[in-house]
Parts: sequence; structure tokens; C-alpha cells
Amino acid sequence: MAFMDIFLKIAHGVEFKKFKDAVKRNPNDHVLRARFAKFCLNHYFSHQGVSRLDEIEAVKQFESIDHLELRELEIYYLMGKYYLGQDDKMAADVYLKGIKRYNEFSHHDAAMRHEFVEMAFSLALNLLKLENNHAGPELEQFFKIIRHTYLKNFLTERVVLKRVIGWPTSVEEIVIEESPLKGS
Repeated sequence: MAFMDIFLKIAHGVEFKKFKDAVKRNPNDHVLRARFAKFCLNHYFSHQGVSRLDEIEAVKQFESIDHLELRELEIYYLMGKYYLGQDDKMAADVYLKGIKRYNEFSHHDAAMRHEFVEMAFSLALNLLKLENNHAGPELEQFFKIIRHTYLKNFLTERVVLKRVIGWPTSVEEIVIEESPLKGS
């Protein structure tokens, strides 16, 4: 088992150095910086926060890309998780920035609504918890987007109610049929 730990530590060190060198060569590649920060944070969390180097590098990379318009919500989730318990106000700020990013991009790109909805929902739930279930304007907008997107998709299906023979009249079967409008 000790051999495997040593091997994993060496592999992480090599990958860390590759990222660090790549960022030095391409300081304006903000997607690379986001990937590096996620790499560091994932390693930090998987090793229960014992890697100080990963911690420092993740914060440094996040601060360099925080103001940019990246379509990368996972970095906000991971940074919020990093600050959670240490600085809850900072964690809430990071989660809120992630929700704002989702709201902004979902208005421009409907595909992003679906692609990042799970991560955005995690951000929203964590933010709600930190704000004691008080939904500010950005969270309200987020939930409206979600409600509109998924309720609209549900209603494109035609729902037909039929009574089930032999059951009491209060029990009904819901049969979902394809809408004739769907796919056209």
C-alpha cells in the first residue's frame, strides 16, 4: 500500500508541474487556469486538505480568472467548498458569482441551461444554506430560469388521464404521450 501512495504522490507532482509550466507558457489561457485550479482543489479535497501547495495554487489561479466570463461553474462550486467553514461570507460570495454566471449565460445559450443545471443547482442549494434560506434576486432569477425551462419541457408532453378499470374512481392512471408539436 505504501508503494501505491508514493506512486500517486509522484504522479500528482508530475501533473502539477505540467500544469504549472503550461500556465507559465500560456498566462492568458484562462480555461487552462480554471482546469489547474480544479485539479488542485480536487486533490486538496481528496487528501483532506493536507496539500498546502495545492491550496495556495488553487486560490491563486481562481483569483486570476474570477473576474472573467468563463463557462466553468465547477470552479465556483469547488472554491465555495474550499472557503466553506473557513470564511462563510467568502464562500457565499463565490457561490453567488457562480449563480450569476449561470444566469447570464443561460439567457444567451439555452444549451448551457441543461449542460450546467446540476452544478448550478448545487451552487444554489449551498448558497441558500449559507444565507439561511433567504433567496436574493440572483437566486430568484435562477429558480425562475429552472422552473421555466423544465416546466416548459414537461408541458410539451401531452398528459392524458384515464380511469383504471376495476379501481376506485379516485385512482387514475397518467399516460404520457408524445406531443404532436415535439420534434417539429
